[in-house]
Amino acid sequence: MDKEELLYKFFSNQLTSEEEKTFQELLETDKEFKAQFEFENDLKRVIKKNEKENLKHKLIGFEKEINAKDKNNPSKWTFKNWSIAASIALLVGLGWIAYNTFSGPDYNKLYATNFEAYPNTVYTITRSDGDQSLERDAFAAYEASNYEKAVTAFLELKIEGSSTHTDFYLAQSYLYLGKDQEAIEALKSTILNDAEFKAEAHWYLSLAYLKSKNKEKAIATLKGLIENFDYNKERAQALLKALD
Repeated sequence: MDKEELLYKFFSNQLTSEEEKTFQELLETDKEFKAQFEFENDLKRVIKKNEKENLKHKLIGFEKEINAKDKNNPSKWTFKNWSIAASIALLVGLGWIAYNTFSGPDYNKLYATNFEAYPNTVYTITRSDGDQSLERDAFAAYEASNYEKAVTAFLELKIEGSSTHTDFYLAQSYLYLGKDQEAIEALKSTILNDAEFKAEAHWYLSLAYLKSKNKEKAIATLKGLIENFDYNKERAQALLKALD
């Protein structure tokens, strides 16, 4: 798939999980692609603003036309009067749709802007070490962006119970693979069982909810992060403002 089609599918909310992964990688590695994305996103904001202004002017025009009619004889309204009233009702309805379509949160953009994979801070991997453990395989796959392999290894580690912080890095891998619900469950487990990554898990859980377009839970999780932790506090406040 070419880059133009990726951008089109992003702005029309049609990206598959695999395409979302490719899109995110291009944003991080391709400066030209990122510049085009930012240009088209700015253009979209301008269109949103113009849509709202056009709707506002149409409503004002219809209101003036109705007010110009004989206010003392409402029973004598013609079919045209009722058509105007119906048009206003329709525009109000369309305005609500436009508000949600053009002015609501752009979940994909907010996620793409805020998601950065958490680095491996648990297991140091060097070329010279002779460790052939499952834990090494899991984190080596994670560092190599081989997330399918990483998920398999982390799940095995979880069954064995032989490694800490497994759920947190499992969730990271799931997010990269577009498996949002699996990531959510792993992050909930992290919050309950892993004190070291509890704050970080709140941040990524809010992003997982955001990617799933669950605005209510994303907001609740962000508020919990802001109230109880310092990790990414400013970013969480900015994201919360964007969602309100």
